[in-house]
Amino acid sequence: MTTISAKIENEDKSLFESIINSIGLNVTSAITAFVKATIRENGIPFALKAADDPYIYSEENMKYLRQGIAQIESGKGQVHELKEKL
Repeated sequence: MTTISAKIENEDKSLFESIINSIGLNVTSAITAFVKATIRENGIPFALKAADDPYIYSEENMKYLRQGIAQIESGKGQVHELKEKL
């Protein structure tokens, strides 16, 4: 048995506890259920989306990406491979 510690906003913790308590769980059992589901699914057991992130999907960033794509398609840009560090 081990202990996991995480820092979260006080309001988030209160809302989380309220929700899980209303379905008959406590923080430990909810986190344990999440860990078990992650192991079973071999990944996060729900979709993670960045669509609501205003920075990632801002019009300014989309314009920058479109310009880069246009440069590459016209032969004026360069594509660099990312090499994974092990």
